[in-house]
Amino acid sequence: MFKPDQPIQSSKEDILGRKAFAQSLGNAILNYKEKDSIVIGLFGAWGSGKTSIINMALEHINYVCKDKKSEREPIIVRFYPWNFSEQNQLISQFFKQLSVTLKRKDYSVNIRKIGKKLETYTKFFEPLKLIPVIGQLMGIVKDIVQTSGKILKVFGEHRENDLNSIRKDLNDLLAEQFHKIIVIIDDIDRLGNIEIRQIFQLIKSLGDFPNTIYLLAFDKDVVIKALERVQEGSGLEYLEKIVQVPFDIPLISKQEVEALLFSQLTELIKDIPEEKWDQTYWGNIYHSGPRYFFENIRDVTRYINLSRCGFSIVKGEVNAIDFFAITAIQVFIPDVYYGIRDNKDIFVGIFDSAYGNSKAVIEQAKKRCDEIFSRTNKYSQKMLMDFLKRLFPKLGSVYGNTHYGYDWLSDWRKDGRVCSPDNFDIFFRLSVPKGEISQSEIETILSLANNLNAFAEALLKLNEDGRIVRFLERMEDYTRKDIPEENIENIITVLMDIGDLFPEGETGFFGINTSTRIRRIFYQLSRRLDNKENRFNIFKKAIEKATKSLHTITSEVAVQGQQHGKYDQTKKSKPEEELTVNATQLEELEKLAYDKIESWANDGRLSKHTHLLSVLYDWRRWGRQEQINKFVNRMIEEDDGLIDFITSFLSKSKVHGMSDYVYRTEWKINLKSIEEFVNLKQIEPRIRNIFSSSKFKQLDDNDKKKQAIKIFLDTFDGKIEDRF
Repeated sequence: MFKPDQPIQSSKEDILGRKAFAQSLGNAILNYKEKDSIVIGLFGAWGSGKTSIINMALEHINYVCKDKKSEREPIIVRFYPWNFSEQNQLISQFFKQLSVTLKRKDYSVNIRKIGKKLETYTKFFEPLKLIPVIGQLMGIVKDIVQTSGKILKVFGEHRENDLNSIRKDLNDLLAEQFHKIIVIIDDIDRLGNIEIRQIFQLIKSLGDFPNTIYLLAFDKDVVIKALERVQEGSGLEYLEKIVQVPFDIPLISKQEVEALLFSQLTELIKDIPEEKWDQTYWGNIYHSGPRYFFENIRDVTRYINLSRCGFSIVKGEVNAIDFFAITAIQVFIPDVYYGIRDNKDIFVGIFDSAYGNSKAVIEQAKKRCDEIFSRTNKYSQKMLMDFLKRLFPKLGSVYGNTHYGYDWLSDWRKDGRVCSPDNFDIFFRLSVPKGEISQSEIETILSLANNLNAFAEALLKLNEDGRIVRFLERMEDYTRKDIPEENIENIITVLMDIGDLFPEGETGFFGINTSTRIRRIFYQLSRRLDNKENRFNIFKKAIEKATKSLHTITSEVAVQGQQHGKYDQTKKSKPEEELTVNATQLEELEKLAYDKIESWANDGRLSKHTHLLSVLYDWRRWGRQEQINKFVNRMIEEDDGLIDFITSFLSKSKVHGMSDYVYRTEWKINLKSIEEFVNLKQIEPRIRNIFSSSKFKQLDDNDKKKQAIKIFLDTFDGKIEDRF
């Protein structure tokens, strides 16, 4: 899953072209033939790849020396000073590690002898508390003797100059052998200021043995500042006295960093279909923002690790380009990332004057955005603004005169854009919210539409899960062009058959209910068929096949009738090119719908239909009033039927008062509408009797039937105004 932020081990892994530099460093070490100790410095900033270069240099040294005699093969010791928690451990641990390395069984007797001698040398420094300075070796011995009874006990028979005696023995032994001992101390800049100085004092005062080569890797600027904080004088001059051969790591070019970044991103998106990756949009996003973020390899590694983890979770649910952009913000400007995450309302969607988005509202949004953008001064506000306006087009209204309409919302949602209110949370939660339907699931279900039964089963499963309304809403994003034309007939057929089984969904203020949503889908899909005959045949077959729905059929046919100017004398017919079917075809569809209503009325299903009132109105458009009256009278003969009848007139509305922050729901019954079908004076006494009966008391308070009875009587008695 993750690519560890680890240095490369071999030049085979080098993709930045630094192999030659590493080999030059290796050759510099190999070509040093003098016996005197030498210190080589490898300077580079954090994340510049110092350890990788050391690894490649050692690889080169090992390769060059593989045919050398064993007595001349260099011995490599890597010391990690930041593994030790206390200052006084550094010196003793350094010599202890050097001793352990040289005592290896595969080394010669002479080398193991040196290792043994170093073991004795190490004991002088185990209790060391004071930090030595250059030229104070005798002072070190004096401090040790004065402050440590342990040393006197172990070395009581020795004089104060015994340390010099052992050191001389070590110098002689090391000078006589032919191995170069290469001591590598990496990441010195990770140490504290005092420990940094101690490392250099160790090398020059205590560890400058013959045939030793020290390779020190660190950020030069960091070390100079550290030295100047703990001692007087110039840190640079001090460093120049220690490091005899400096190597500055060549700067990694912007092109090389980008090459690494793009190679890693290419691996992440290799399975993304070409049509899902807008190269122009990616270019605009990258060059307006992320290209300024990446300065070194470590930046790329941190970013790719987080991207790899998150993208594996939401791949297929969100726009990949937006995901990589948001991840870049998270890694490099986290304070801005949190500001975006916590202020969704000012970044997603559009500003719409219909909702009161006045100049004052936009100005308030600008103040909030300004505060968020001010959280970083690492990048220019101009750059940041250009970048974020591309991610969140709504900002074009905040910081300019660019405005977007509702039609953009559908495109943004379908494309998985972060600026879509429906997609935003997925980018920050890395999961699809509960009750939501994922984009990949939508596309999978739509792909089933080439199989009538499979598509129907998928929609029924969504209905069971409580997600069908959301699916229908999201489906509209695909009706204009994405759904193959050959699947249109199956989709209309399935929805015509099972549309009545779905919950009604939103109604009232700006809400679109399920019936309307289905009719919109019918219209959008059918308009893609140029031939009216094709449209007619699809609707005709769908109505004939439908067995589970009635209201979906009648409402669709009624809407097509309204296109022709029927049912309302004040409305004219739409132009011929805007009609779904012609007049003759419409009459045939109306006859089919009428026959369906009669069938449902005769077998008893109509009286139990949740959209009874709507169907009755459609029936009245195409049939005779006597037939409808006969059905209604038969239905209300029994009290249960009467209750079902008046319940069908129960309607919900959303009311928003002047002092309300949110709307209130009100239930009403229009008595005038009921009177179009029955005599109120005849049913009112019966309803009062029902109200007083035990049957009424047994009904749950939230039961619509109980609500309908109470509201009917309150309206009849004038307690509720009968107006619509």
